[in-house]
This record gives sequence, C-alpha cells and structure tokens, in this order.
Amino acid sequence: MATKMYKILTLFSVGAICYGFMEILNRGYSHITMGVLGGTSMLVIHIMNGERRRGVSLLSVLAVSAAFITAIEFLAGEYLNRYLGMGIWSYEEVPLNFDGQICLPFAFVWFGLSYIGVLADNFIRRHIFKEYPVIVKRGKEKIPATVG
Repeated sequence: MATKMYKILTLFSVGAICYGFMEILNRGYSHITMGVLGGTSMLVIHIMNGERRRGVSLLSVLAVSAAFITAIEFLAGEYLNRYLGMGIWSYEEVPLNFDGQICLPFAFVWFGLSYIGVLADNFIRRHIFKEYPVIVKRGKEKIPATVG
C-alpha cells in the first residue's frame, strides 16, 4: 500500500512540476491549478501506458490521454475561468476553440506531450520502481511485469 501511494505521489509530482515549468517557459507564468491538472494527467498517462502491457497500441494510449487532458481542461476552464471568473487561460483568439476553454490545435499539442509523458512514465517505472516492460507476442507474456 505504501509503495502504491509513493508511486502515485511521484507520478503526480512529476506531472505537476513538469507541466508547470512548460507553462512558465511558454507563457512566463503558471497557476497552481495547472499543476493539479498536469499531475492528474500524468496519472492517467501512467494508467494508459500500463494498458500497453495488455496489447493496447501506443497511438491509442496517446489519443485517450490527449482526449482526457482536453476534457479536464474544458471542465476546469468552465469552472475556474467562466464560473469563478479567474481568467487563468483563454483560447478565444485561437482558431477552432470551444468557448475559449479548449481548442483543436492544443488537443494535438496534448497528443505530443502525452508521448513525452509516456517516456517519463517508462523511465520512472524502470529506474525508480524497478518495473520492466512485458513483451506481448500473440497474447503471450514473455517476461514478468515487475522484477524485484
């Protein structure tokens, strides 16, 4: 149980910090809620990346992750920006936006960043938690999911 909580905290922290830094590099500032969304997104990427061990394709993992990120961005935007009036972000000037909270170009950005998240998750799994990938060939596992 403690190991699972440590893993969740580690993944959440990596997602929160990395996304916060990316926002600061891109916009010059960030907001604490973006760290929460980044951490939550990293947990979903971790879960989806685990599904690859069951034969789910990388493209499917990235598509589901990008869709999740877009969905929570919309929900958070509607609540934080519209309902509470915090004005944390706005895509109103970006083409193909919906209510200024999400937009198609950034859905593709989330797709690409999800790949970086998968790479980070693989690194964390292997080097921190000593998990090794399962090679799935015609439905048969070749090595164990975890070692140690």
